Amino acid sequence: MNPLTIVLLVVAVCAIVAAIITTVAWRKARERANRAESLRAELSNQLTQAYELPQVASSLGVPKRVAMVYNPSKAATDQAMPLVMQACGLFGLSEPKLYETDPDDSGFAAVQRAKDDGAQLVVVTGGDGTVRAAAKALMSSDVQMGIIPTGTGNLLARNLHLPINDVQACISIAFNGVVRPIDVISLDMLYADGTRENMVSVVIAGAGYDAEIMHSTSDRLKAAAGWLAYTEAGVRNLRGKRHAVTISTDDGESKRYRLRSAMIANCGYLTGGINMVPEAAIDDGLLDVALLDPRHLVDWIQVATAALKPKTKSPRVTTFQARSCKMVFEEPLVAQIDGDPIPKTQEIVAKNIPDSLQVRVPLPKTPNERE
Repeated sequence: MNPLTIVLLVVAVCAIVAAIITTVAWRKARERANRAESLRAELSNQLTQAYELPQVASSLGVPKRVAMVYNPSKAATDQAMPLVMQACGLFGLSEPKLYETDPDDSGFAAVQRAKDDGAQLVVVTGGDGTVRAAAKALMSSDVQMGIIPTGTGNLLARNLHLPINDVQACISIAFNGVVRPIDVISLDMLYADGTRENMVSVVIAGAGYDAEIMHSTSDRLKAAAGWLAYTEAGVRNLRGKRHAVTISTDDGESKRYRLRSAMIANCGYLTGGINMVPEAAIDDGLLDVALLDPRHLVDWIQVATAALKPKTKSPRVTTFQARSCKMVFEEPLVAQIDGDPIPKTQEIVAKNIPDSLQVRVPLPKTPNERE
């Protein structure tokens, strides 16, 4: 092979190598350019979605100004707080304003401050006492309430079919559920010491046996056993005397009864699957009066069976509906509101305030989900 051929071969090999290197470099440059373009498009899409979040929240009816009122003594509060903040971020909303409840008023002042500061949605984290205090502050306003139930009974949450053991699901409902107007019962209380106080109930208020259970249930047992603690107190208080009460309603009728327990219900579900007042509806504009008068163990069994079985009625339970009623006890009785004990009471004047509280509840189930 002559020298010229060798030179030509070397030049050809160098040209091929150069072409390969150039092609590889071009392809890598093109891949980088495509990758950069893809990243730019993805970033642009993310930014577009971020800018659209407030519009998405608005279309879903999520209020723009959110407050969180929380009971610091509840263990679930530490879990709920960052999740509420995260939910606000996901909907493109400002961070929620935080308000801690005061033990002296169960959170009424905190909710009132949140409302006065312009909150449109107040997410309430606490038990029945905190929820009831929030209802009193928010009733007859346009401010919506979301509920994260962290108490023992969680009675309103049960009646609204909230997932009481799932904090994250309750937060999702607070932001992404539907608004349901519900009734609130206004209660003018005359206590045994002569003082008067206006209270509200969103579930059931009563005097007599039901209140004896609430007054005698150990806080330590409630912390250990949850709502089952009420069962022990219920059995312990089965034996007791009957009480005289005169009840008048808005139709002018007045009647005297002797009974073990007198209750005024906005809705009927209690803990343990018990539906104490099956006919009670939380948005019918009526309060339901339930009078219990079991005389012996067989009567108590009938009452319990009727409370656990739908459409079953005990002959020892008298119920009727009214828009308002007045109960006057011949002797002061221990009383309770939504599961919380209150002082001995001489008189209760109750009035239904229809559709006065705006609460976030789960979306209605589809026909397939109902099956």
